[in-house]
Amino acid sequence: MPKNYYLKELILESLSGNELSKREILERVKSETNVGASDKTFNESLMTLLQEGKIYIAGYDFNVYTGIKRIQSIRSEGIIFGLSRMDFVEIESLLKQMESENLEESNRASHSLKRIFRRKLAEVQQLGKMNFSNTSDVLFERTIYYLNSQNEESRRSFRNKFAWSLSDNQGSLELFENILSYVISQERA
Repeated sequence: MPKNYYLKELILESLSGNELSKREILERVKSETNVGASDKTFNESLMTLLQEGKIYIAGYDFNVYTGIKRIQSIRSEGIIFGLSRMDFVEIESLLKQMESENLEESNRASHSLKRIFRRKLAEVQQLGKMNFSNTSDVLFERTIYYLNSQNEESRRSFRNKFAWSLSDNQGSLELFENILSYVISQERA
């Protein structure tokens, strides 16, 4: 197998449960293994994982500019990456975290779910199955509003279905379409 295949696997392992800057990922890969890679190979692996949707850009670490007062360039070492969560259990956990009283945890979960929601919506639209006049963020917010407006038993059931629809599991795309159609129909009712 090509060297960058193993590098991609090492990057995914280092991001398991963490959001790390490019610099931190490279440090972990180098310290935990004796694998060395050129900057080009490392960057290619990161870009491939981004294109495949296996990782996402979570933010930027400004600590790479220690001692610099006027920032005039973007250093790629500061880009923070996270592991895309497309598993039912992880998505359901994110939905529960959105209800957290910890504002930072709630915002992080919301951001991750919006990203997953956008990707799923793009997949539906790419297949030409549905066209939506609303933006993905509006549809996401309406779906979350519908979820939160339910009684406890209905909320738990809807949360499970919504988590399944956002996952990569079999039948998730059809369930996602059905949920969006239902939420949109409730809006009109």
